[in-house]
Amino acid sequence: MGKQYKVIKVSENWSIEKLRKKIEDTLNKSSSEGWNLIDISYVANRYIAMITISK
Repeated sequence: MGKQYKVIKVSENWSIEKLRKKIEDTLNKSSSEGWNLIDISYVANRYIAMITISK
């Protein structure tokens, strides 16, 4: 089987600091499961991040 990709949406309604923590927790969990970070994109004017990972 070829390389697998996954896109994870992380959002937070209250603060950029809470979004940062959620992104960090998501990356740590994914990394422990063997996933590698490809990209993090942010939605302008919203506390939303799209994380692309591969394995």
